[in-house]
Amino acid sequence: MALLATQTPTPGAGLVPSFSAAAASDTFLPTATTFLYVKNTNAATRTITVTTPGTAAGLAIGDMVATVGATTGEQVMGPFPAQNYADPTTGLATITPSATPGVTYAVIQLQVS
Repeated sequence: MALLATQTPTPGAGLVPSFSAAAASDTFLPTATTFLYVKNTNAATRTITVTTPGTAAGLAIGDMVATVGATTGEQVMGPFPAQNYADPTTGLATITPSATPGVTYAVIQLQVS
């Protein structure tokens, strides 16, 4: 498990994201302006789950789940408001892929002016 670094685009210059190889479980700091950019180079599709430990009116909130296509699949997921995605103990969101080979992530936080 790794804490993924959050990357922020530079105004006027943008961002060329750096990607980290997926582990069985990774974490990142969730915010209302944070997105997860997922790439899959494996020959099989991958399902990416971001856990929602929070509840609304005492009911569980469904996890965010995306299927990333095989070989050249890319998916942007989010945003991840902390009230829904932050673990109450760690304050971090947890990502779990269905399998790790070929999966990489970049956590990107947009700047709101």
